[in-house]
Amino acid sequence: MPRLLFPALFLAFTGMVMADDCVIAKDGAPALRVVTTSKATERVRQAAGTLAEYLSRITGGKFEAGSATGANTSGIVVALTSDFPTQVKDERLKSSAITERENYMLRSEANRLWLLGNTELAVEHAVWDLLHRLGHRQFFPGKNWEITPKSADLSINVDAIECPDYFARSIWFGFGAIKERQADYAAWNARNRATKGIVLSSGHAYDRILSKHKAEFEKHPEYLALKDGKRGGAKFCISNPDLRKLVVAHSLAQFDADPTQDSVSCEPSDGGGWCECAECSKIGSVSDRVLLLTNEVARAVAAKHPGKLVGQYAYSEHSPPPSFEAAENVVVSIAAGFIRGGFTMDQLISGWSAKARTLGIREYLSVHPWDHDMPAKARAARLDYIQETIPQFREKGARYYSGESSDNWGCNGLGYYIASRLLWNVHEAGNVEALFDDFLDHAFGPAKLPMTRFYTLINRSRPPVSDDLIGRMYRHLHDARQMEIDDGIRARLDDLALYTRSCELHMDYSAAKGEARQAKIEPMLRH
Repeated sequence: MPRLLFPALFLAFTGMVMADDCVIAKDGAPALRVVTTSKATERVRQAAGTLAEYLSRITGGKFEAGSATGANTSGIVVALTSDFPTQVKDERLKSSAITERENYMLRSEANRLWLLGNTELAVEHAVWDLLHRLGHRQFFPGKNWEITPKSADLSINVDAIECPDYFARSIWFGFGAIKERQADYAAWNARNRATKGIVLSSGHAYDRILSKHKAEFEKHPEYLALKDGKRGGAKFCISNPDLRKLVVAHSLAQFDADPTQDSVSCEPSDGGGWCECAECSKIGSVSDRVLLLTNEVARAVAAKHPGKLVGQYAYSEHSPPPSFEAAENVVVSIAAGFIRGGFTMDQLISGWSAKARTLGIREYLSVHPWDHDMPAKARAARLDYIQETIPQFREKGARYYSGESSDNWGCNGLGYYIASRLLWNVHEAGNVEALFDDFLDHAFGPAKLPMTRFYTLINRSRPPVSDDLIGRMYRHLHDARQMEIDDGIRARLDDLALYTRSCELHMDYSAAKGEARQAKIEPMLRH
């Protein structure tokens, strides 16, 4: 019998248990209390307290978080999976593997609602997922973009095991967040599960090694690259076995100092300057040299610190695939820019996936010197790009995603939000239209129609930046303000009006610079 036509019969036949409706609140009064175990950690208790606070905001009732003992206690149970092993049937919720740290379970019963996570982070995910299912949204950072629904009656029917499709989902500001924005940005990441279950280190590491062992490099200049007949720079002579021993010892020392860290980086310093000595040339391509050193570190790490990872990029001169395989605990993150060797991104992913067990993606969602925070310019502004690439990267072996971005939510916020949904579950790519509609409904309500036009303009049609574009943005915002809107919608429109004004000022500044440059050049041309 088709599963979708006869779900109840299918579940009975397979032995699965259907979830029951769970009443959370009735007529504004709590129907269940939020409970943890008596041995819950402070972080789990805080997660339970957060849930109680938000349920109070939604229903108008007074939810409190407390402790309970025993698996038969009724309530909204917020706990680790290890606290209730009899409730956990799925192996993904019993595993201690680092790749399953973020897995959690939501299950409703007639008088109980389970929120169980493999780790404290997973418990927090369960809380924010439940609130999302109840209508809460944090579209962009800050209180203006948090939507908390109001409902005196609250119930849910859920039976879900959630596991992220990417083990790390990082959308980070390339130039950092100003102090006043850091807390809001951290809250956005937490509430949208845009977090790192595994902290993968892949940043430029050679510079830190040089700085940490400055005296050793001064004593042994032969450790540095030979360039134009001289030793120096920030690249290594990787063919030198003593240099490799130094890097291995440096990497092991990081784990010795902090056994809790998940990985170390073996990524070269930025830029060129690779060694030109005969022995390095014998190793092969720049990619082969980089991976040779990474592999040596990775094998030493695997022997002394099993389960730990070593990261590097496929970037710039070492972006082309190597001629040999990476060690099992190496994660290669392919940069979606600065590609060398005439390869396409697809070719790089295919080539490296044949050599490395696990891949990551080092994406450039928005880089201020490239797009200047202007509308319709960055990759993050292209919803079709996000919808296409995130599932494709995962299908081809990527399990880590590091997306450089900027604090520019006016032009790219919708892209960042949708990316966070797809990075957790790539199947959401098929629901992008629904996510877009959900955003417009929740964020703008009665002003949905003009704001649909606004976001279609800057996130889907990609027109050239011009006075006409800025004018149309203003016009759509003006039309939205004519609707019967509440203070929350008005505040969000104000934010977007300020962003549009900043675009106008940037265009005026750019035009003034152009006129000044032309005025300076014209006398030269006349002579």
